This record gives sequence, C-alpha cells and structure tokens, in this order.
Amino acid sequence: TGQTILAVGSTVELMDLAGPDTEVIDLKGKTVIPGLIDNHIHSMGMGRMVDQDRVIQCFDKSKEEILMAVQKAVEKKNRGEWIQGMGWNQSIWENTAMPTKEELDRISPDNPVLLRRVCGHAYWANSMALKIAKITRDTVAPSGSEILKDENGEPTGYMTEAIGRKVEECIPTMNKTMMQRAYLTIQDTMIAQGITAYTDKLFGCQTFSSEPCIPEHMEALNELYEIKKMKLRLHTFCPPCNDLYELYRKGPQIGLYDGRLTHRGLKLYSDGALGARSAWLLEPYDDRPDHTGSGRMTDEYLQSEMKKAHDAGFQVSLHAIGDAAVKQAIDAYEAVNPNNEDMRFLIEHFMIVREDDFKRLRGKSIIASMQFVELNSDMNMVEERIGKKRAEGAYAWRTVLESGGRIVSGTDCPVDSVNPFENLYFAVSRCKLNEEPQGGYRPQEALTRYEALKTYTLDGAFARFEEEILGSIKAGKYADFVVIDRDYMNCAIKEIKEIRALMTVIGGEVVYQKGEF
Repeated sequence: TGQTILAVGSTVELMDLAGPDTEVIDLKGKTVIPGLIDNHIHSMGMGRMVDQDRVIQCFDKSKEEILMAVQKAVEKKNRGEWIQGMGWNQSIWENTAMPTKEELDRISPDNPVLLRRVCGHAYWANSMALKIAKITRDTVAPSGSEILKDENGEPTGYMTEAIGRKVEECIPTMNKTMMQRAYLTIQDTMIAQGITAYTDKLFGCQTFSSEPCIPEHMEALNELYEIKKMKLRLHTFCPPCNDLYELYRKGPQIGLYDGRLTHRGLKLYSDGALGARSAWLLEPYDDRPDHTGSGRMTDEYLQSEMKKAHDAGFQVSLHAIGDAAVKQAIDAYEAVNPNNEDMRFLIEHFMIVREDDFKRLRGKSIIASMQFVELNSDMNMVEERIGKKRAEGAYAWRTVLESGGRIVSGTDCPVDSVNPFENLYFAVSRCKLNEEPQGGYRPQEALTRYEALKTYTLDGAFARFEEEILGSIKAGKYADFVVIDRDYMNCAIKEIKEIRALMTVIGGEVVYQKGEF
C-alpha cells in the first residue's frame, strides 16, 4: 500500500532497494523510535485545554496565579460567558486549604467559573456557576460525591464527583465545526510530540460528565478522515448508553481509513480519585478516618456491562484507582471471563493495589493502563492520604511487571500533560520535573528505559490488538515512527523530559517536521 515498512537494515542493504524515484532522507545520525501510542486521552477535554481561548491551564500554578488568569479571562469574555480551567492542586499551594467561591466571586461576579482539580474529580466554582446549576444549601450531593459547606451550611464552591459534574453539564456543548476544530487541534499537538496513535477513553462526551453524542462525533471524525485531514490512529471507548448499545448490534468497526479509526470499546468508572478522596478504599483514609470513598457500581451492574461488551466483541476499560476498586475490577474479570479468553481487559490507573491483587495478575488477560505522570502530581500527598504501608502498593510499576502483568502508558490528558517524554522521564526517574526527590520516590519501582518505551510502543499496540501492525519498526508494519533530537537510551536521565520530536511519520507520510537535519 506504500504505508508499510518494506525492509529494515544497514544503509548499504537498503540503498540496494532504492529506485530512481526513491526519496532518500539523511537523518544525520539522529535517533529513530517507533511512533508513540497514548492509551488514555479525553479528546474534547484535551481539545479545549490546548485551545488557550477556551480553558485556563492551572497546572503547577499557585492560587494567586490562577486567580490572575481568571481575571484576565473575565476581561476577554462577554458577561455571562463561562470560564473554565483545569489542573489546580491545593497540595502545592502555600495555604493547602480548599479554595472557596468567594475568591472567584471577587474577580468574576458576572461570569460563571468552573475549575477542575488536577485529578479531574474535584471542582472549584463561583457563586454564579452554583446558581446556574441550582446548587444551594439545601442540595444533597449524590452518593459518592460531596459538597463542602461552611459553618453556616452554605456551599463553599468546592465539590467532588457527580455534583461537580452537574455544574459542568450546564456549559454549552460544541457543534460539529467546533468538534472538528478540537480534533485537529489535538492532532497538531500530538504529532509535534511524536504521538502517532491514541485512545479516546470517553468518546462522544464533550465533557467528563456530559451525555454522550456518539453519532455526532463519528460523523465529525468520518468527514475529517475522508478528506485526509485526520492522520492519527484513533481507538474509541464509549460509556454505557443507547448509542453504544446500537454499536454493539452493528459489531466492532476495526481499522477504518487505512487502519486509522477503530470503534470497539466500553469505558466504565469504578471510583473517583485520590486527590478528591473519592477513590474507593478497603480501609479508611489516613487523613480522614471516617471515609473510604465509595464505589460507583454494584458488582452485578459492572459484570453485566462487561459481559454485554465482551459478547459483542468490544474491549472493556475500567477506571479503578483505590484498592477496593481494583479488587472489584479483577473480581469482575474472573466472573465474566472464567475461561481466561484473550480479553485484554484494561484497568485504568491501577493506582493503589493490595499485595494479593498484584498476585492475581499472573496468567490473566489484564492490562494495567497506567499514567506515570500521576506520581508527579500525587507524590506530595499520597502517604498523607493512605499512609506509608498502603503507599507501598501505589504507583508500583516494577511490582506490576514482576507480578506477571503488562503496563501500557497514557497521560489522561487534559488531566495531565500529553508530553510523552516527560511521562517516560517520570517512569525512569520517579522524580518530579524539578528532579526532586533526589534519587526518586521509592526508586525500586522505577522502570528501565526500554521497559518504559515499550509501554508506549509495542505494549501500547498490544493493548489495541494491533501488535502485528504497530509498535515496532519492522518490515510489514505500518511506517509510523519518530525522529528525536537525542539518544533516548543513553542521554542523562534528566534529559529524557527535554527530548523533542524532529519528525513524525504516519503511514510513511511526514506529518510533522521541525527544521532541517
């Protein structure tokens, strides 16, 4: 087809295959790696985040810096227009108390403001946003979510989980043109980072909480692929809904547009996040002894949804962060798949795990879909939340591999940065971007450079049932590869986070190039 690798070998061997019309590109000794696969993205959320006019990026910023950014946004908006933000983290602020609506009200009295915490499971809203969502002192938060209230019983503006999503649902949705703009915007961002394929883990949802509109998103994407504007290889996972059940009846759609688009995934949520204390734990939080978080689904519902997907030929991806949620996930796998078929069941985050549940991975078709970048944002609080003993089973990448498990990488963007080389740095160093703590946090859980890269390449392809066509530079596979500016395997560890893509190739087509070699 012209999109696959014909041969791999020495310069002499390959030049013997070149014809008079063959284009020869001299990379001048630069390093080439397989195209990178991010196995956990939220397309519309990322699209809004990388579009600076739509979402304030609050990552690694002080409260004062965030409030200044909100004030600047107010100056650009018409009265009544929504202001959104993503990435605040009170654990790095000088005052680590949860933020309040009054702080936002002072600078944005006439524009509703909703800012998501870095974990994606907690919210900071102003009074106008609460008013639009009809959240008052009398509002009772749904099970598994919370409204923090002051001494007078009034909402403070801090919420978690479902009640925060109720506010998010009030934000106007995108039309098809806006959807397509978002897909192309994130494509530009990804290919410039060396990403050639990704998996949307909430396809059809314009926000984390909105009702899916799968047919509209499929139409928007189909148009982009048909006119060859969309180049990335995309797999989609949808939440339970009637549109998804209609897809079940039609069956999986695999490898559309020359292997670039596949619809065959179900995405479920077993719990929330550690930062919001909505991750579901078997024992109470150390810093809140009356609270264990809570599960979002009964065992019966989870197993029923997994079985419907599996019977329809669809893959299942389950968000599970707390040890109770991880246990429920593995229990459900064993109940739904007693014969251990090649299900490739993805447990997203797989963050806090009991010793007994690590052992249950061996020999099972379960994949730990982990985000190394999460350690960067959680390192300051994990032991405060769950204590040192349970923290031994948290972010335990080496333990997963030694238990016979398999890891694939993702970033959960827009929850965290999509930069794959920063993610690889976290995997190898176990340090923050500032290279602290010296030697890394629990460095015995670090991955080697090869193991980390494999989670982004060959194992990433395996998680998509595509290991025969993607994930390595091999004759017969798609010609998806990246030229980078330094030797990943031999540069200083601290330099891994600074690696930049110089050229990105998908299906033999140069889709991104920076400068000359």
